[in-house]
Amino acid sequence: MRSEVQREYGGALWAIAVEDGVADEMLADVHALQTLMRENPEYLRLIRCPDVPVDERVRLLDEAFRGRVPDTVLHFLQLLCERGHFGFLPDCLSEFCRRYDEANNIENVTVVSAVPLTREQKDALGTKLSQKLQRNVRMTAKVDPSVMGGLRVETEGASMDGTVLRQIESIRENLLETVL
Repeated sequence: MRSEVQREYGGALWAIAVEDGVADEMLADVHALQTLMRENPEYLRLIRCPDVPVDERVRLLDEAFRGRVPDTVLHFLQLLCERGHFGFLPDCLSEFCRRYDEANNIENVTVVSAVPLTREQKDALGTKLSQKLQRNVRMTAKVDPSVMGGLRVETEGASMDGTVLRQIESIRENLLETVL
Protein backbone atom coordinates (compact mmCIF):
# COMPACT_ATOMS: atom_id res chain seq x y z
CA MET A 1 0.00 0.00 0.00
CA ARG A 2 1.38 3.36 -0.98
CA SER A 3 1.76 6.01 1.71
CA GLU A 4 0.29 9.48 1.45
CA VAL A 5 3.80 11.01 1.46
CA GLN A 6 4.86 8.69 -1.33
CA ARG A 7 1.83 9.55 -3.46
CA GLU A 8 2.01 13.28 -2.78
CA TYR A 9 5.74 13.90 -3.21
CA GLY A 10 6.47 11.25 -5.85
CA GLY A 11 3.39 12.45 -7.73
CA ALA A 12 4.50 16.07 -7.48
CA LEU A 13 7.94 15.22 -8.87
CA TRP A 14 6.22 13.34 -11.73
CA ALA A 15 3.88 16.27 -12.44
CA ILE A 16 6.82 18.70 -12.63
CA ALA A 17 8.71 16.37 -14.98
CA VAL A 18 5.68 16.11 -17.28
CA GLU A 19 5.00 19.84 -17.14
CA ASP A 20 8.63 20.63 -17.99
CA GLY A 21 8.75 17.94 -20.69
CA VAL A 22 11.69 16.15 -19.06
CA ALA A 23 10.11 12.90 -17.84
CA ASP A 24 12.55 10.63 -19.68
CA GLU A 25 15.59 12.59 -18.49
CA MET A 26 14.28 12.74 -14.93
CA LEU A 27 13.64 8.99 -14.96
CA ALA A 28 17.37 8.49 -15.51
CA ASP A 29 18.09 10.77 -12.52
CA VAL A 30 15.55 8.90 -10.40
CA HIS A 31 17.16 5.55 -11.28
CA ALA A 32 20.60 6.96 -10.42
CA LEU A 33 19.27 8.19 -7.05
CA GLN A 34 17.67 4.80 -6.35
CA THR A 35 20.99 3.08 -7.02
CA LEU A 36 22.89 5.62 -4.93
CA MET A 37 20.56 5.22 -1.95
CA ARG A 38 20.59 1.43 -2.24
CA GLU A 39 24.39 1.34 -2.36
CA ASN A 40 24.88 3.98 0.36
CA PRO A 41 22.29 3.41 3.09
CA GLU A 42 24.52 5.26 5.56
CA TYR A 43 24.03 8.47 3.53
CA LEU A 44 20.27 8.05 3.79
CA ARG A 45 20.64 7.61 7.57
CA LEU A 46 22.84 10.73 7.81
CA ILE A 47 20.35 12.94 5.98
CA ARG A 48 17.55 11.57 8.20
CA CYS A 49 19.52 11.93 11.45
CA PRO A 50 17.72 14.28 13.85
CA ASP A 51 21.02 14.97 15.67
CA VAL A 52 22.27 16.88 12.61
CA PRO A 53 20.52 20.25 12.22
CA VAL A 54 18.19 20.47 9.23
CA ASP A 55 20.09 23.37 7.65
CA GLU A 56 23.30 21.30 7.83
CA ARG A 57 21.58 18.33 6.16
CA VAL A 58 20.20 20.60 3.43
CA ARG A 59 23.72 22.00 2.90
CA LEU A 60 25.11 18.44 2.64
CA LEU A 61 22.54 17.65 -0.04
CA ASP A 62 23.50 20.82 -1.90
CA GLU A 63 27.21 19.92 -1.78
CA ALA A 64 26.58 16.35 -2.89
CA PHE A 65 24.11 16.98 -5.71
CA ARG A 66 24.44 20.54 -7.08
CA GLY A 67 25.52 20.29 -10.69
CA ARG A 68 25.06 16.51 -10.68
CA VAL A 69 21.26 16.47 -10.84
CA PRO A 70 18.81 19.02 -12.22
CA ASP A 71 17.87 21.81 -9.82
CA THR A 72 14.33 20.42 -9.67
CA VAL A 73 15.62 17.13 -8.26
CA LEU A 74 17.96 18.89 -5.82
CA HIS A 75 15.10 21.08 -4.55
CA PHE A 76 12.94 17.97 -4.24
CA LEU A 77 15.58 16.28 -2.05
CA GLN A 78 15.99 19.41 0.07
CA LEU A 79 12.23 19.78 0.49
CA LEU A 80 11.92 16.19 1.70
CA CYS A 81 14.72 16.85 4.17
CA GLU A 82 13.26 20.14 5.43
CA ARG A 83 9.84 18.59 5.96
CA GLY A 84 11.21 15.53 7.78
CA HIS A 85 10.23 13.13 5.00
CA PHE A 86 13.65 12.15 3.65
CA GLY A 87 13.13 8.61 4.92
CA PHE A 88 10.37 8.30 2.32
CA LEU A 89 12.75 9.11 -0.53
CA PRO A 90 12.97 5.51 -1.84
CA ASP A 91 9.17 5.27 -1.82
CA CYS A 92 8.77 8.65 -3.53
CA LEU A 93 11.21 7.61 -6.25
CA SER A 94 9.30 4.35 -6.70
CA GLU A 95 6.07 6.34 -7.05
CA PHE A 96 7.69 8.47 -9.76
CA CYS A 97 8.72 5.29 -11.61
CA ARG A 98 5.25 3.77 -11.18
CA ARG A 99 3.64 6.86 -12.70
CA TYR A 100 6.17 6.90 -15.54
CA ASP A 101 5.39 3.26 -16.31
CA GLU A 102 1.66 3.89 -16.15
CA ALA A 103 1.90 6.88 -18.50
CA ASN A 104 4.05 4.90 -20.94
CA ASN A 105 2.01 1.67 -20.77
CA ILE A 106 4.94 -0.31 -19.33
CA GLU A 107 4.52 -3.57 -17.42
CA ASN A 108 7.40 -4.81 -15.29
CA VAL A 109 7.81 -8.55 -15.70
CA THR A 110 10.15 -10.98 -13.95
CA VAL A 111 10.95 -14.23 -15.73
CA VAL A 112 12.44 -17.07 -13.69
CA SER A 113 14.15 -19.97 -15.45
CA ALA A 114 16.42 -22.85 -14.43
CA VAL A 115 19.16 -21.71 -16.81
CA PRO A 116 20.05 -18.30 -18.25
CA LEU A 117 17.95 -17.30 -21.25
CA THR A 118 19.71 -16.32 -24.47
CA ARG A 119 19.23 -12.85 -25.92
CA GLU A 120 17.07 -14.38 -28.67
CA GLN A 121 14.88 -16.18 -26.11
CA LYS A 122 14.48 -12.98 -24.07
CA ASP A 123 13.57 -10.99 -27.18
CA ALA A 124 11.03 -13.57 -28.36
CA LEU A 125 9.52 -13.88 -24.89
CA GLY A 126 9.36 -10.09 -24.52
CA THR A 127 7.51 -9.82 -27.83
CA LYS A 128 5.00 -12.55 -26.88
CA LEU A 129 4.41 -11.04 -23.43
CA SER A 130 3.90 -7.57 -24.93
CA GLN A 131 1.27 -9.00 -27.26
CA LYS A 132 -0.44 -10.99 -24.51
CA LEU A 133 -0.46 -8.14 -21.98
CA GLN A 134 -1.04 -5.44 -24.61
CA ARG A 135 1.63 -3.35 -22.91
CA ASN A 136 5.28 -2.56 -23.37
CA VAL A 137 7.25 -5.06 -21.31
CA ARG A 138 10.29 -4.28 -19.16
CA MET A 139 11.67 -7.73 -18.43
CA THR A 140 14.03 -8.86 -15.68
CA ALA A 141 15.38 -12.37 -16.06
CA LYS A 142 16.40 -14.41 -13.01
CA VAL A 143 17.93 -17.84 -12.75
CA ASP A 144 16.69 -20.33 -10.13
CA PRO A 145 17.92 -23.90 -10.69
CA SER A 146 15.27 -25.22 -8.27
CA VAL A 147 12.54 -24.67 -10.91
CA MET A 148 14.24 -27.50 -12.91
CA GLY A 149 12.89 -26.30 -16.25
CA GLY A 150 10.19 -24.18 -17.84
CA LEU A 151 9.43 -20.59 -16.90
CA ARG A 152 7.67 -18.65 -14.18
CA VAL A 153 6.47 -15.23 -15.32
CA GLU A 154 5.59 -12.73 -12.61
CA THR A 155 3.85 -9.46 -13.41
CA GLU A 156 2.65 -6.76 -11.05
CA GLY A 157 -0.77 -8.38 -10.91
CA ALA A 158 -0.33 -12.08 -11.63
CA SER A 159 1.99 -15.04 -11.86
CA MET A 160 2.08 -17.70 -14.57
CA ASP A 161 3.98 -20.79 -13.46
CA GLY A 162 4.94 -23.27 -16.15
CA THR A 163 7.96 -24.69 -14.35
CA VAL A 164 8.75 -28.36 -13.94
CA LEU A 165 8.80 -27.82 -10.17
CA ARG A 166 5.19 -26.53 -10.25
CA GLN A 167 4.11 -29.48 -12.41
CA ILE A 168 5.66 -31.92 -9.93
CA GLU A 169 3.95 -30.12 -7.05
CA SER A 170 0.63 -30.33 -8.91
CA ILE A 171 1.04 -34.09 -9.49
CA ARG A 172 1.92 -34.53 -5.80
CA GLU A 173 -1.20 -32.58 -4.74
CA ASN A 174 -3.39 -34.68 -7.07
CA LEU A 175 -1.93 -37.92 -5.71
CA LEU A 176 -2.50 -36.84 -2.12
CA GLU A 177 -6.12 -35.91 -2.89
CA THR A 178 -6.68 -39.30 -4.54
CA VAL A 179 -5.11 -41.29 -1.69
CA LEU A 180 -6.94 -39.38 1.04
